[in-house]
Parts: sequence; C-alpha cells; structure tokens
Amino acid sequence: MSFTSPQPAAVARAIPELGNVAFIQKGGFKAVYSGTSTTAKEALKLVYIPPVSNPEIEEEVLLQQEVKSRVMREINILSTLKCPEVVKLGSLPPKEVRIDGQDFIAYSEEFLEGKTLWDILREGGKKPTEAELRTLFTSLINAIEEMRKKKTVHRDIKPPNVMKLANPKRPFILLDLGIAFVIGETALTNAGFPRTNRYMAPEMIQPNFRESLDYRSDLYTTALTIYEYGAQRHPIAGNLEDSMVTISRAVHEIPAPLYKHRPDLPTNFCDTIDQLLKKKPSLRPANLKALLAKAGSPP
Repeated sequence: MSFTSPQPAAVARAIPELGNVAFIQKGGFKAVYSGTSTTAKEALKLVYIPPVSNPEIEEEVLLQQEVKSRVMREINILSTLKCPEVVKLGSLPPKEVRIDGQDFIAYSEEFLEGKTLWDILREGGKKPTEAELRTLFTSLINAIEEMRKKKTVHRDIKPPNVMKLANPKRPFILLDLGIAFVIGETALTNAGFPRTNRYMAPEMIQPNFRESLDYRSDLYTTALTIYEYGAQRHPIAGNLEDSMVTISRAVHEIPAPLYKHRPDLPTNFCDTIDQLLKKKPSLRPANLKALLAKAGSPP
C-alpha cells in the first residue's frame, strides 16, 4: 500500500518539537526525515497508518492494527537495548499525527552519519579487509547477544539494515527492528509486511517457524550479510530472479565456500561464516562467546 511522503514544511508544522526538517528517504510504510532537537540532529520516522474504508473489511482493520502494533513493538524493543551496536531512540516519543490528510505514527531515532552496507555494495570498489570483516562480525554478534538476552530475534539482518560509521567506538550499527519477533509474546500476522526473500533464514520458510525460532536465525543472516559484503556477491540468490527461485535456493542450495571468492581471508574466518550458513539451525555454531573468539576482531 503506497502513500505520499509529506513535504518537510508540512512535517515541521505537525511536529514542532524538531526544527530544520529535511526529507531523506521513503520505503515500505515509512518515510524518514532529518530534524534538529534542542540538543542534536535526529532521524525522524513517519510510519504510515493505512486507512480503514469500512470497519467490516477485516483485511483493512487487521493491517492497520498490525502497523500500529509493529511500530510500538519496535520502539519498545529499542528502548530496552543498551549495546552501542544497535540504533538508539531519539528525543521524540511516539505520537499519532495527521499530515496532509494522511495518518502517521511519528517518533525519532539518533541520526547516524554513514552509509549502509547496501549503499557501499552498490558503489563497488575495493572489497573490505579482513580487519573490517572481523569488526563487522563482532558488531553483529554483540547486537545478537543483546537481543538474545531480551528474547528478541531481529529477523531482518541484511546489508540495507547495517550502517557503517566513521566512529571507531561504533563502527557498525544495526537498524530497523520493524519485523522483530519477541519469543513468548503474541505473534503478529505479517499482513502487508513483505519479507526480503534474499535475506531470509531457511527455517523461516516453514509456516510454523515461530514455534522454534531463536537467535540462530540471526546468526544465519549475519553470515549471509558478511559473505555478501566481503565477496561482493550474494552466496545464494541471483540478480533479478523470481522470488520462488530465491526461496528454493535458500532451502536447497549449498553456497560456495567464502574462501572461493576471498582466498586472501584466513580459513578459520571463512569456515565460521560457512558453518553459520548451514540450512538447519541445529548445525550452526551457537556459542556466541566462542564465535567471537574464533572470528571476531581482537579485543
């Protein structure tokens, strides 16, 4: 369901808490702007609330409920995650606003100066060094450990959701917990929320995947992200291929070892990434401390 991103001037009138509003990007149900609070530049998120034309149309009612539930779940999760490898909330708490005849939930996050791994991949150029890949691995494993403590599975770790910063204390930041799953809480329906087939753990193809879902799915997508970033090619999916072909590859095709595309990398690092790409969660190394000792950046 599409919506029109409001003009910055209209956003500024509706949300006077932030000044100097400027449009950044739009995707899915969300439009992102920059804005300035009394203390810092922040990222303003507007999450579109789809209208209900008739209360008797169950699909519209369910979609609206899910959008509201998901954005509040994401905000609640972010408020509990304290590690530096996960994006932080900003000064604007969530509130419903109406702008140019459209309804949104508005809130803010910290503004991060950097590029996503997806943007870097699209630019091409030199492949990342071993040191950078180990640092990326460490950052994502630390984020997964923090989420694991909160019984949260990100479910959407991928190059567009990892940002590289020029900050040695926070070199990589994990973004967007919009489809995160909290173990033990009531599952949402996923109505209207497309999954990214290129970056989906094989077990999530199963209709009953929530019954056994845990952080090992995030380990798979972490390995997939590092493989693609390091090799500058996806280990499984082809470009512009049918989504069903991609899903079939995820379930059945064994990717080529990372070492084939990056023979300059140590075998212990490549082997770790390959092992985390096992189809069955039970076959993936799951001891996070041991993983960091084997493939992470030096302390």
